[in-house]
Amino acid sequence: MTRNLFVMGVAAAMVMLSGLSAQAAEPKRMLSEKDWEAFRVDGGKGRTCFISSLPTKSKGKYDPKNRGEVRVFVSHGPGKAERNVVQFTAGYKHKKHSDVTVNIDGKKFTLFTIEGRAYAESEEDDIAMIRAMKRGTKMTVVGTSSRGTKTTDTYSLSGFTKSKNLIDKTCS
Repeated sequence: MTRNLFVMGVAAAMVMLSGLSAQAAEPKRMLSEKDWEAFRVDGGKGRTCFISSLPTKSKGKYDPKNRGEVRVFVSHGPGKAERNVVQFTAGYKHKKHSDVTVNIDGKKFTLFTIEGRAYAESEEDDIAMIRAMKRGTKMTVVGTSSRGTKTTDTYSLSGFTKSKNLIDKTCS
C-alpha cells in the first residue's frame, strides 16, 4: 500500500508538466534529447526529477479530440527512497480492474491502473522496465478505456538513456 501512496504522489508532480496545477512549482527543462526530455522541480520537500516522452504513434477506435494527454514518465524524488518510478498516462480513465501491457522490444510487463495512469507492481519491475528501455528502441503500451476502447501507443526510446543518466546525477 505504501508504494501505491507514493505513486499517487508522483502522479501529482507529473500533473505540473501538463500545466494543470497553477500553484505548483514550474518544472525546469534540463535537456531535450531526441524523443525524451528531462525536467527538475525544486520544492519545499526537496528536488524531484523526471524524464518524459510522448508517443510517436497512437492507434485505437476513438476520437482523438476526446483523449487527453498521453505520456510516459520516469521519476526520482523528492526523497532518496523514491527513485526509478515508471508511470504512463493514458489520456482517459482505464477500465476498472484492468491491466496495461508494456512491450519493450519483445520483453513484456504488466502494470496496474489507477484512474488514467498505469504503474509497475514493484520497484523491481520498475528497474527491469528501465533496464529494457535503456537497451531497447521501441516501446508499445496497450490499455483499455472505461468505455472498453483498446488503445496502443508506441514510443521511441531514442534519447532515453542520456535523459535518464542526467536525472540520475541531478537527483542523487
